Amino acid sequence: MRYLLLFVTILAVGVTTGCGDGKIATIKVTGTITFEGEPLADASVNFTPETEGAGHPAYGTTDASGHYVLQTLQGKVDAGTTPGSYLVTISKTEKRAIAAPTGEYDGNSPADDPNQPPPKSLIPERYARVTTSELTATVSKESTVFDFDLKK
Repeated sequence: MRYLLLFVTILAVGVTTGCGDGKIATIKVTGTITFEGEPLADASVNFTPETEGAGHPAYGTTDASGHYVLQTLQGKVDAGTTPGSYLVTISKTEKRAIAAPTGEYDGNSPADDPNQPPPKSLIPERYARVTTSELTATVSKESTVFDFDLKK
């Protein structure tokens, strides 16, 4: 009985992922992020399903020209996400020194100093929260490019 349950579980996972390699079937999603009309480099872009369970969260990072390509945790690299309605968040914060290899505060790494304030946002913080961003995207086979021009 235990082996039957294991077999059914493996079969269910294989069917819901859409293919035999454990990856989900996705649609390539790309776009460009600008801030006040200028390309926004090194920004984090996140697509969160509007309805829980209806879509797969996806993420990407913009390059020097503000261009991004999404991917999900379950999908292939840069393969996009599944069709659905998404809330979009975008964030960019100041860079800080990298922590010591031990992961402990060594007195020289400001990023890990527990007394330091969080990194400063370089764009309005409203874009970083699903409750205040107001950016949305509906991914479908016909709609795969989403450009956003952020304002102050």
